[in-house]
Amino acid sequence: MQKYFVSENDFLNKRITGDDVFHIRSVMRYRIKDQILVSNQSKTVLCEIRSISDKEIGYEILCEENGNHELPFFTSIIQGYPKKDKLEDIIQHGTELGVSEIIPTIMKRSVFKLEEKKKESKRFRFMKIAKEAAEQSNRDRIPIIGDIQYLNQIDFSSYTVKLVCYEEEAKHANQSRLKEIVSSLKPNDRIAIVVGPEGGIAEEEIAFLKENGFIPVSLGKRILRTETVVFYCLSVLGYEWELL
Repeated sequence: MQKYFVSENDFLNKRITGDDVFHIRSVMRYRIKDQILVSNQSKTVLCEIRSISDKEIGYEILCEENGNHELPFFTSIIQGYPKKDKLEDIIQHGTELGVSEIIPTIMKRSVFKLEEKKKESKRFRFMKIAKEAAEQSNRDRIPIIGDIQYLNQIDFSSYTVKLVCYEEEAKHANQSRLKEIVSSLKPNDRIAIVVGPEGGIAEEEIAFLKENGFIPVSLGKRILRTETVVFYCLSVLGYEWELL
């Protein structure tokens, strides 16, 4: 069943506005008395559509939906800005896999050049992708999409577990470090995972991250593309903590 996230004001007034109106009317082709899920990110309710117009969908609440569709801890991906549209795929599929936050980050080997005038429009696009992916995957909350910023601008102080995915770590003896850390996590931990762009993370960035409490971890014997790393890490978390 399709879910729609709405503002607190629209939730209180039992209505859906904005782009979702077109989606309901023209994509899903819902009609009066069809049922949908509506969420304000703190509560999800099963609703029956009562009115449809060009600008607004009205509904009545049938019951509150129970259930938790979130990972038991806050997971932030600090993603080295990749080429082309890869970041959009990372946001979409990362949302489906349970990420709590994605911070697009300019790193030494990022090809992306930050244009201040396009910064806000890009973030708006990223937030729209996250919202639609959260609705499709029946998430309880939409992930936070942070501002595009440089690695040394990020405040790491709120995280309790800090990991950096580093291909050079695969050459060392302890390749099970990620598994050990994931197994020892506690509910309500705040996890930061740094993923480099194409070309990886520069040695001086690794040194900077270590100074800020990050632990380098290997993802096995093969070198993964930057867009694959995010899906790998989130799948490891989901396997360990959701398939109980």
